[in-house]
Amino acid sequence: MEKIKTFINFVKNNPQALEEISLYLEALSKEFSTSTLSHHLMVLAQDKNLPLSTKRYLLEFIGEKAYRELYIQEAIDIYSFLLKNFPSQSYLEKVENLKFLKGLERFKSITDKHNLKIDDLQEIYICSIEKETSIEALLIEKKNIPKEEILKALEKYYGVPALDLKFLINKRKLKRNPKVLQIKRNFFEENLCIAFELEGKNYLVSYNPKDEERIEKVKRVLQIPELKLAFALKEDILFAIQKYYDITFEMVEPYYEEVEEAIDETELVDSTIVNLVNLIIEEAYRRRASDIHWESLTGKRGLLVRFRVDGECFEYTTIPEHQKRGCISRIKIMANLDIAERRLPQDGKIKYRTKEGKTFELRVATIPTIENNEDVVMRILGGIEFRALEELDLHPEHYETMKKLLELPYGLILCVGPTGSGKTTTLHACLRYLNKPNKKIWTAEDPVEIVQDGLRQVQVNPKIGLTFSRVLRSFLRADPDIIMIGETRDQETAHTLIEASLTGHLVFSTLHTNSAPETVTRLLSMGIDPFNFADSLLGIIAQRLAKRLCSKCKQPYKPEPEELSRLKIEYGENPLKPLTDELISKGNFYRPVGCEHCNYTGFRGRIAIHEILVPDEELKELIIRNAPAQEIRKVALKKGFLTLKQDGILKVLRGETTLKQILDVTVR
Repeated sequence: MEKIKTFINFVKNNPQALEEISLYLEALSKEFSTSTLSHHLMVLAQDKNLPLSTKRYLLEFIGEKAYRELYIQEAIDIYSFLLKNFPSQSYLEKVENLKFLKGLERFKSITDKHNLKIDDLQEIYICSIEKETSIEALLIEKKNIPKEEILKALEKYYGVPALDLKFLINKRKLKRNPKVLQIKRNFFEENLCIAFELEGKNYLVSYNPKDEERIEKVKRVLQIPELKLAFALKEDILFAIQKYYDITFEMVEPYYEEVEEAIDETELVDSTIVNLVNLIIEEAYRRRASDIHWESLTGKRGLLVRFRVDGECFEYTTIPEHQKRGCISRIKIMANLDIAERRLPQDGKIKYRTKEGKTFELRVATIPTIENNEDVVMRILGGIEFRALEELDLHPEHYETMKKLLELPYGLILCVGPTGSGKTTTLHACLRYLNKPNKKIWTAEDPVEIVQDGLRQVQVNPKIGLTFSRVLRSFLRADPDIIMIGETRDQETAHTLIEASLTGHLVFSTLHTNSAPETVTRLLSMGIDPFNFADSLLGIIAQRLAKRLCSKCKQPYKPEPEELSRLKIEYGENPLKPLTDELISKGNFYRPVGCEHCNYTGFRGRIAIHEILVPDEELKELIIRNAPAQEIRKVALKKGFLTLKQDGILKVLRGETTLKQILDVTVR
């Protein structure tokens, strides 16, 4: 260990001498184990005084050595550390490749004796996938490694007995368990395991004893007491299953009565499918997904499952073809849909309760696709966070403006933006601010995503004629102080909203428009009276959601002059609130890095950006004469109006997000 300490001191005193460091490392690597070296180099690489180039060299050296010597997990840890501190596509690919090769670690104890390199194993691994056979079988066939040596190495790796099933079956040393014969053969073939009795002990022989979830599932199905775990080669297990169900091969007397009482195959499949669908739904909820996409692949390639998290989709898993129809049927049953109808789209809902007791709702839509397939999209409702007004990422001036609007006794407040821009969260934060015992508040929503005590909430149902406009008319007869309508979809609803706001009610609603000024022209184009609209309108809040930088790994940096120039250009003109050099100099700029907390994306969660249009007399005149949105925006800017993009850029200066994320969600 003294040599390692000497080396560490040399590196600290001569951090740029990479050639000498390289020679030193080569010498140490012959004397010390990879695990010992990697531990000390990982600690050394965290020294803040070392140049970045030296840190990278040390970690890359030991990472490559760990990979070559089949210390795959250590190599994953090293390259994950490199990816976190020096984000690079090559490091990301390296980590993914290492995870793919993780299973090769089990052959480490036989590599030296048989002169096996990582490249040889990788080649055999790929060949095994192409030929749909095991790596062990190819090692025996192509490298002439005795089966006994492979079993011994795997026994050491897995820590359970490694059995030569073919030998034991041929010697008639095994006995069948009658409970196993009650289970269909394909269950064991799919799970690559089988149960035997050997020398008075019950063994579950598996090809992957470390797959704890699969092992537990098989044990639950078998219900055999004191079932010990063992390992066998894949080909041996398949051979054993074939022999097990061949009644001419008598390992014990066949139990015909038990065979007749075998479980129905559909029950077993249903149980597997139910668990699979539940697992995917709970994993999506745990990962904060807003949607689950079940996409039937053409050419009988299975069912692709994707999650949408923070506005972006990513692939989660692919379900095999033979389970595809079962999964879709299971979802339809949960949503009370017709499982026989595959030609038409269907809509439904699921109330779901997790193992931890959390309850939420899923909105389900099925859509027929080519090759007689179906896709399913699930929107997870109830995952929306219940926020207070102070938690909406409002600019300080916007926050004060919002409070002033909410303190007004009557009028119309609109929250606008595309689907998924956080309008519901904003309106419920406003209602939470107003929710007092002396106020009667009615809401009509489709669907009800956030439930608040003190609010009277109605779920609209257009199928039975319970539309927004009909519910709104009934609200006016129910003595309300405040009304919230989930969405203004038609002219009738818009007219009734304005009437309600003019008759002494504070009214909230949403609209799918791109900006606050455009909302004015959209409503006027619906045919509503411009005088009444101008008189009733208190304010329009437009908003978007941009990705928020991960608080755990975001990295401060000094932007280049070109980036600052781009920032000014994108901000544009604002007579009362210009983007000055002084304001930029006080800014805190951060860049995304990526860590385990944010799934190595550099972003976690989203931040809202807003623009709030509060009409004064001049703006009301423009509304009355139906002025174009551009003219309304121009006048509003002179009065201190901040556009969505400008509000977003101010949040870039606060270190909450990046310019790219703001530009991705805004036009003006």
